[in-house]
Amino acid sequence: MSKRDDGNWDCGHKSSVITEVSDVDLSIPAKSPPLPHRSEFMQPVSPTARSYDAATIFFHWATAVLVVTQWLGAQTIDWFPRGPLRVDARSVHITFGLLLAALLVARLTWRVTAGRRLPLADAGALNVVSKGTHWGLYALLLAMVLAGMFLTWTRGDSLFNLFSIPAYDPGNHALPDQVQEVHGTIGWIILALAGVHASAALVHRYLWRDGVLGRMLPRG
Repeated sequence: MSKRDDGNWDCGHKSSVITEVSDVDLSIPAKSPPLPHRSEFMQPVSPTARSYDAATIFFHWATAVLVVTQWLGAQTIDWFPRGPLRVDARSVHITFGLLLAALLVARLTWRVTAGRRLPLADAGALNVVSKGTHWGLYALLLAMVLAGMFLTWTRGDSLFNLFSIPAYDPGNHALPDQVQEVHGTIGWIILALAGVHASAALVHRYLWRDGVLGRMLPRG
């Protein structure tokens, strides 16, 4: 600012100051993209799909068949006379248990990576119960497999009379009985929860008449 000859002050440089201020970038910078989280590794929901993919359907029914087979086998092992027949029956049970463990790992891996995702079948409290039932079954199946492995280790066994599994503590006869009790109890809980799951599917099919059960049925 300068004083002119007539005594007034010259503010001519004011416009240049305003211009300089207007050149300053006052825009709010864009937010950084969010960090990837677990759901981003899953497939997007398929709003138009009517059923799950073939692999998901196979894992579901193969797991169901193995669970029923294992439960029936556990109830009938002691029907066989002591000796090679009972050893073979128990060996089949152990082998199917390992197969169930592998199937469970494969199913969970497929579900969180490449499995087809469908819109929620239920809303509100029913959705919470449905998810709780599914993940509860997964957790119980894992616990049952681990308890079965621990039972084989604590008791010692022979697989088809081909090779032996040494007992962890041969003199401790109470430990195998306790582990077997836990293993059997988990099996009964799984059976009960699976029954609730199957009943809910039938309610969807015959009472509410929606397509929920059809989601897990193979399509030609």
